[in-house]
This record gives sequence, structure tokens and C-alpha cells, in this order.
Amino acid sequence: MKKYTQPLLALSLSAPLLISQMAYAADDSDEVTVSKPKFNFFTSLGVLNVEGKDFDPESFETEVGLSGMVKAKEFKMIYNLTAELSGAINSQDTGGTGGSDDIHIKEVNAIFPTAFGTIVLAPRVVSGQNKDLYSNVDLFEYNETHSNTTATPTGNTLYGQPSEGDDLIAWVSPKYKGIKLVAAALSINEDNDKDLDVKAFRAVYDQGSFNFGIGTVITNKKLASSDEDYTRSAITAGYKIDGFHVGATYEVNDDTFGTSGDYNTLGVASRYYFDDEYSLAAGYYKKDSDVEANDDDGVVLQLKKEVGKNVSFWVEGASYDKAANNFAMGVNLRY
Repeated sequence: MKKYTQPLLALSLSAPLLISQMAYAADDSDEVTVSKPKFNFFTSLGVLNVEGKDFDPESFETEVGLSGMVKAKEFKMIYNLTAELSGAINSQDTGGTGGSDDIHIKEVNAIFPTAFGTIVLAPRVVSGQNKDLYSNVDLFEYNETHSNTTATPTGNTLYGQPSEGDDLIAWVSPKYKGIKLVAAALSINEDNDKDLDVKAFRAVYDQGSFNFGIGTVITNKKLASSDEDYTRSAITAGYKIDGFHVGATYEVNDDTFGTSGDYNTLGVASRYYFDDEYSLAAGYYKKDSDVEANDDDGVVLQLKKEVGKNVSFWVEGASYDKAANNFAMGVNLRY
């Protein structure tokens, strides 16, 4: 995939100019309106000490992106493009080039809202399954609850759900009394005679102080030449009241590919806001595997200070039974 990175980088840099020209060209048209793109930036920088490794300044995440909207009589379209630059920033520590080959395209999608639901077309996508079913326990900066350890490194490897995906088509129902339904399909391998390599379904309730979700992901056995489809299911619940949030996510992995074995992971996490600036988060995670060597559990703590809406400072530590213990501190900036 690296051979496509430089053209993608060139496209990402030139896209704002092209879209701006489209917006100006559409100013005189009553049929189509192309909004000027909105630019966004997020970075999380700090220092990291992982057990068994040297102390190291890190870019945990650095994202640049743009988004906008196209309106016509027949349809409305929202577009998003996000590039993750941490690989390029950190790569010379790990033997990389430190150049464009290490830039990761995190999200490219087009979203079509309709009266009957929303259609999503995404060659690259941030996982909605991860966001809807794991955010109740994903409260930390370095110890995030996902399995994408290459694109966005994390100290918490106990869950099996990725944070990103490829080649997705999805339908999201209109929200009714706090409830939405989602069905998605991913075509990861174009040469295995199977159009839908991964299918994902979820139902989510989110209204007021309480949220609840349940979902499953079915990965076709042809992706790994396995005898059975790999199924990953999750259930989550969360509650917020008076500056306090508590949530839990339970994940079940059946017929996993490779040597992971079948396993279940439970996470419970909470955050308490002392005031508008300071908060304390704590999480406990436990993985129970058919392969005893893969069992693990851990505790994560974090203290955060928010300075307005755009800047926050944080310090975080994690202790695991088998995964590497870690300590990190940093600053987040977004606009």
C-alpha cells in the first residue's frame, strides 16, 4: 500500500484548493451548492516510558483533515478526509524513512443522509463499531481500547475490535427515540471470490444520561483460509450524571484466526470531573482466553486538566499482568 501514499498525500494537499474552486464555481448555481471545506487539526504529543524500553518523546496522534458538504435538489453529501502523521513523526525512532511513506490515510468517506437513513461509502473509515460499542471504556490517551497497534499505537491490547477499516458500505437508520440501527459490509480482499469479507451489525440506544449498545462482526473464513467464520460480539452500557461517567463493555471472540484462541474481554471505566478543568479517570480490563498464555488484566489511571475547549494536559499510567506496563504524559491540541 505504500506505493499509493505519495499520490494520496499530493491529493490531500491539493484537495483544499480544488474544493475551494468548486465552491466558487457553484456560487452562481441554484442547483448545486458546494460549501467551502472546514479544516481540522488534532495532535497529542508527550513522553512515553514503556516497560523494557527507553524513555521517549512521542507523537501519540497527529491528524489533519478537511470536511464539507455538497447540496443539490436530489441529494446531500458530506465528505471527510483525514491523514494521520504520527507514523512519519515517530518513524525514525523505529527505522522508518520519516517521510511521506509513513503517512497514514485514516479516513476517506462520503456520507449521504436521506429520509430513510444514511448511506456511507468509505474506502478508509474510522470504525463506527468501535466508537459506538467501546467508547464507554475508551477514556485514555495512550491506553486506547482497540487492536490497531500499528496505525495508532496503544498500550491496551486486550480487546479485538479495530479502530479503523477499509472499503466499507454502511446504512444507518434514522434515530427514533434514541435508537439507531447500523448494518455495514467491508470488502477487504478483492481476489477471494467473496464480495462481503466482513459484515457488521449493531443497535444503539443513546438518550439522556444512559446509553446501551449491542453488536456483532462476522469475518469470513476465506480471509484466513480457516474452517469457520470469526465472530466478535460486544455489549456495552454507560451512565452519566453530575460530572460522573461510568461504563462497561464486554466482548466475546469466537473462532478467531491464528493462535489467539477464543477469548472474552471485560472492561469497566469511569471518569469524575472535579470541576470544569480537572478530571480523574480509572479503568479495569480483564481478558480470559482459551489459551492460558494469552490471559491478561490491567488497571489504567489518568489525571487530566482541560484548558478551554482546545487544549488539555494529562498524565497516565497502566499496570498489566502480561502486557507491558507504561507511563505517559502529554498535551492535546485541537482546532
